Amino acid sequence: MNDVDLAKKLGLPEGTTHRTDTIDVWIDSGVSHKAVLATRPELRDPADMYLEATDQHRGWFQSSLMTSIALNGRAPYKTCVTHGFVVDLDGKKISKSGTYDKPMDAGHFVGRHGADLVRLWASSIDYTDDVPFSEEMFTRLGDTYRRIRNTLRILLGNLFDFESGKQESRKDFTLVDRWILERLDHVITDCRSAYETFEFHKVYHTLNQFCAVDLSSLYIDITKDRMYCDAPDSPRRRATQSVMHKTFDTLCRLLAPVLAFTAEEAWHHSGSGASIHLLEFPLPRRSEVEAGQMKDRQRVVSDQISELLKLRGVIGQAIERARQEKSIGNALEAAVVLKSNSEVTTKIDKEELDEFFILSDLTIESAQEAAASITKTAYKKCARCWRHRPSVGASTEHPDLCDRCEAVVARVTNKVGST
Repeated sequence: MNDVDLAKKLGLPEGTTHRTDTIDVWIDSGVSHKAVLATRPELRDPADMYLEATDQHRGWFQSSLMTSIALNGRAPYKTCVTHGFVVDLDGKKISKSGTYDKPMDAGHFVGRHGADLVRLWASSIDYTDDVPFSEEMFTRLGDTYRRIRNTLRILLGNLFDFESGKQESRKDFTLVDRWILERLDHVITDCRSAYETFEFHKVYHTLNQFCAVDLSSLYIDITKDRMYCDAPDSPRRRATQSVMHKTFDTLCRLLAPVLAFTAEEAWHHSGSGASIHLLEFPLPRRSEVEAGQMKDRQRVVSDQISELLKLRGVIGQAIERARQEKSIGNALEAAVVLKSNSEVTTKIDKEELDEFFILSDLTIESAQEAAASITKTAYKKCARCWRHRPSVGASTEHPDLCDRCEAVVARVTNKVGST
């Protein structure tokens, strides 16, 4: 039909003409694989991934699939990743065409909270469903971000005199060192799997849990005494530094896609060289050949730590009662008699148990049921490590130090004097 007859047929105003330079929008976008990917050598056809919202299953994904099959006999993408919509707390969709009266532009939130916090929020959500959003969420996420950042900062602080490239003997690793390395293997495996399947919220939860619980609440807290009070070159301290170096390296690499600027900043301060974004994800320590044996050893270590954590909880409750009763001021002032129902306390060195429970004066007795009794220790407090030890006051040269701290001070003093 000519333009006059077509306009009359459709009831359009007189003089309306049709155009030939616009085709159906879904066909137009649906052949982008042919018009863009196939014509640019720096791109790939088929694409690694098409990413859009859930409504594109009947839109762009569909038209691209149909046109590519017609033209090439295959799909234009290796995989599709779909996301839901951002909605307010009432479930109302937030979009440019909507009536949402608060800022929607990412630049507003980047300017106010920082790019890494916005990226952390994006990684924390399950984007496959509709995502409730409010600015208050950034306030809560700020605590998570600071926890992760402080974990990197503490690890860096403990590595200030680390001798990179020197391998420590595994016999110098204590139980808690071996445990955190095995936990790190699980973190690497879980995060690599989550990244490969685009499940970024699993990366977020895995790394947050590892930093908050495994590292901050346990490993860093337990090893604080050896890091600050052992001789700088003691095998135990150096072994822990090698573990912390491995942990720091791993965290930076796994965090890099999410906390892009924080990971780069931490990596720069470590003096490790090139940008973190030029490196690959870490691999677990275990090989396929060792997997069976490693799994058995991991189970033993994990079981022992689980038993010790139960006993740590028993001691913690008893100490808290003693503090409320004003019989002690803190855990290091306590003389603890632990009735242990676990064989693990007979297999672990006494000094290592003192450190794990963060105590000064510990006596262990076998029993059918775990329990702990608390009195105030009769030992004096070491001015350097703050632990109450029987050796404090025994030295005429350093009466305020325990025997370990006196030996460390003498060693460091002699070393400084000789230089």
